[in-house]
Amino acid sequence: ENKIEAVFVKMLTLLEQADEFLKQASAATGEEAKELQAKAKECLARASRNMKSFYDKTSEEGREIAGEVNDCVRSNPWRAVGIAAVGGLLLGLLVARK
Repeated sequence: ENKIEAVFVKMLTLLEQADEFLKQASAATGEEAKELQAKAKECLARASRNMKSFYDKTSEEGREIAGEVNDCVRSNPWRAVGIAAVGGLLLGLLVARK
C-alpha cells in the first residue's frame, strides 16, 4: 500500500505542476508561454510514464502471485477446497446475520 500511496502523491505533484505551468502560460505571451506549455507537457508525460511503469510492475506482481496460488492449489487441491468451503461458510454467516 505504501507504493500505491507514493505513486499517487507523485502523480498529484506532477499534475499540480502541470496545472501551474498552464496557468502561468495563459498569462504569458510569446516564448515564455511556449516554454511554460512545454514544461506542462513534460510534467504530463512524466506522469503518464510513471503510471505505465506502476501498472507494468503491479501486473507482473499479480501474475507471479496468481502463478504461486495456482501451484499451491494444484499441489494441495483438498486443502484449497477446505479453505474455500470455510470461507464460503463464514461469508454466508455474515450475510445471514445482517
